Amino acid sequence: MGKGINLALTKSLVDFDELLDNALKAVPGKKLSPVYDPGEDSWRVPGGKYVEMNMGDDENYEAEKPMFWVGLGWRKKEKRESFLWLEFDAESCPAKNWEKLIKFIGTSGKYYREIDLEFSQLYMNAWIHFFLKEEYVKQFYDENIDLNAQKEILTGFISEALEKI
Repeated sequence: MGKGINLALTKSLVDFDELLDNALKAVPGKKLSPVYDPGEDSWRVPGGKYVEMNMGDDENYEAEKPMFWVGLGWRKKEKRESFLWLEFDAESCPAKNWEKLIKFIGTSGKYYREIDLEFSQLYMNAWIHFFLKEEYVKQFYDENIDLNAQKEILTGFISEALEKI
């Protein structure tokens, strides 16, 4: 498929959006639709998308389609640290799914490290975060990685997180 995307460069974020769209299409057994408008959440930089899950023909999910965010980020500690995360928002995730997700707090998987819960009193909302394991982050952000390998990591990470729903 070609050389991977150097995700440390802002100009590569358009390429990340395309990579994310392709990864979402490749997630087995789920119908995922990006619903992100960059104007709505400009604080969620440098890149990412809201994604809606179509749960099939089940009438219970017609009104409440689970939604999550997949995004790139950089933390500033002693040095700039890259990360990739997926989060479920309590407001956009049906209670049935939210209760199921809470049981997985503190667990980890092949692609994601420990799941955490964040509650913001300011916004009166909660989020469950999945963060890509450090070993995969290093591979994912490596500009010498193959684009297929980047897609595989991203697809595997999203698939594993969605298995919890």
